[in-house]
Amino acid sequence: MMSRRAHNGITDLRRASVKRKLDASRLLKHGEGLHGRGAAYLGGYAVECKLKAVALEVYDCLTLDQLASKWDMDDRHVYTHGLEFFARRLPLWNRLQDSPVWRDFVSHVNRWRPSWRYNPHILTDRDAEVFMGAVDRVLQWLDTHH
Repeated sequence: MMSRRAHNGITDLRRASVKRKLDASRLLKHGEGLHGRGAAYLGGYAVECKLKAVALEVYDCLTLDQLASKWDMDDRHVYTHGLEFFARRLPLWNRLQDSPVWRDFVSHVNRWRPSWRYNPHILTDRDAEVFMGAVDRVLQWLDTHH
């Protein structure tokens, strides 16, 4: 079993965000209407990885363990999957709330749950496309506003 600390650095998190987004896009494009849930699941992970990478950049940390130390919290908290947990702790939180992508974040992206990996129900292509559009806009905003 791989340790959770195996890929907790800023470079891996940046790359993972890009890779999970690409995986999600390809799955949605070529999934023949059967893999919307999987695409959305991966899209949510792309945002999680991006938020964690931004946090490491903003707080000048190389790993999530260093970030936990800087935030004076148990390291288990920085391994959470809560998107809002990370977003609220970033200086960009207020700007995000005032931005055009705020609605995308609260209405779609922040509803993502890692438990979607266990959900066997199909998410329609339309719903998955809406979710992935919101993911795209939030990721682009994070790229230019941190």
